[in-house]
Amino acid sequence: MLDNSVMTGLLETYDGFLTAATVSLLRHLDGNNALVESNTRVERRIVDFLKGKMFPVSVQRITEYIRKMPSESIRDRVAENLREMHFILTEMISFVGNEDSGQMVYQPLIRMMEREGHPYRPLALTTLCCFDFAEAINCLTLHFADFPCEMRWMALILLKKRWNDKFIPIFLKALDDAEPEVVRIAILALKNAAVISAVAPIRQLLRSPAELVVLTAVSALVEFSTFDVMPDLLKLYKDTDNQHIKATVVSAFGDLGDSAAILFLSECLGETDTRVRANAVMALKKKFEKLGALPSEVFTRIVDLKNDPDHRVQADSIQALWSMGHTDNRSDIEKMLTSGGELRRSAGAYLCGKLKLLHLVKQLEPLTADSSWSVRKMAAISLLALGDSGKAILRKLMDFGDPNQQIVAAFAFALSGDSDAIEKLIAQSYSGSEFAEMATGLLLGLSMPPA
Repeated sequence: MLDNSVMTGLLETYDGFLTAATVSLLRHLDGNNALVESNTRVERRIVDFLKGKMFPVSVQRITEYIRKMPSESIRDRVAENLREMHFILTEMISFVGNEDSGQMVYQPLIRMMEREGHPYRPLALTTLCCFDFAEAINCLTLHFADFPCEMRWMALILLKKRWNDKFIPIFLKALDDAEPEVVRIAILALKNAAVISAVAPIRQLLRSPAELVVLTAVSALVEFSTFDVMPDLLKLYKDTDNQHIKATVVSAFGDLGDSAAILFLSECLGETDTRVRANAVMALKKKFEKLGALPSEVFTRIVDLKNDPDHRVQADSIQALWSMGHTDNRSDIEKMLTSGGELRRSAGAYLCGKLKLLHLVKQLEPLTADSSWSVRKMAAISLLALGDSGKAILRKLMDFGDPNQQIVAAFAFALSGDSDAIEKLIAQSYSGSEFAEMATGLLLGLSMPPA
């Protein structure tokens, strides 16, 4: 199973492959002295690669940093770093190959490919696939299911970035994989490449026992738009007890059908699950934007949801009504900003930024000192979204506010790449104060660890 601990270890695995492949290449070229002696740039480039000069941060440091990130961010950050490492490797191989060594540069990878028991064989195959080696493509297709799941995932992550239609059989085979994360990547790649032959097997995945697979399949089938997916999704909605899947199906109906979809979404406004109700509201908002109108009874039901007990449903209904031209709900938003519930205050702050409510900028400022971090953060981000007037308040808070306000204002500015704000967070991170850990956490969230 590809949990987060396994994910972070993949960077060290790939780093081991880089070292093995590069050492093997250097030894191979050393056996051809005429080449190396005639072009010392080749050897220097390879040695620099081995010394890590091509990588601004060591793999060990990156891995330590990623392990501190929120769990939901780890997968994507590992994938991003794997692709960067792979890109640097292929650039180095291309450089060496262009310096008169030609096909010789691929020999170390070919030897790995030919050894069935070699621990890095899948990665060698993947790299050769990116150089359009037909034998490697065929071999990876044939033996894909035989490799460990982490190798299968890495192969798909790298091939997806360097897409070639010749990889389609590999990704189609991966749809049958036992590891949901592998299937997810396969679905996304085939959807992005608009591979029509993938539609039928992805439809079958709506019956998968893995939530991740079903959610990805739903989104992909909506984007394919090559057949009427409504019956499949209606059946899925009826048959499943998984509320996350139900809510995702409801969201999908914002992009599907017309009157039948509106009737279904209207019925979902009364569901007990808050995510389903909220997603139904936003899907109906999409319908209004597409059609220009909604039945009056549907509109009335959305109005009623302004008083929903759930903060998200309430905020989404206000946002939907605003987009329909019904902007007489300022008092509803003001009530949210002063609510006793932190989630409701946060939702109100979100609406201020989302709807560009400049007239509420003064009400947002006190929320940057709220007792809840989520409220402070949302208030600061919304002030940033309100343009010059909001930025002026944030700049004042970053310099003269209380410590919480200084940090949250710096965080908001840092989101836009403001170097002064990033420096302020870094300084606070090293301060040793009670706010240092928070500042460090924010830097990690910004993908900028302290130097």
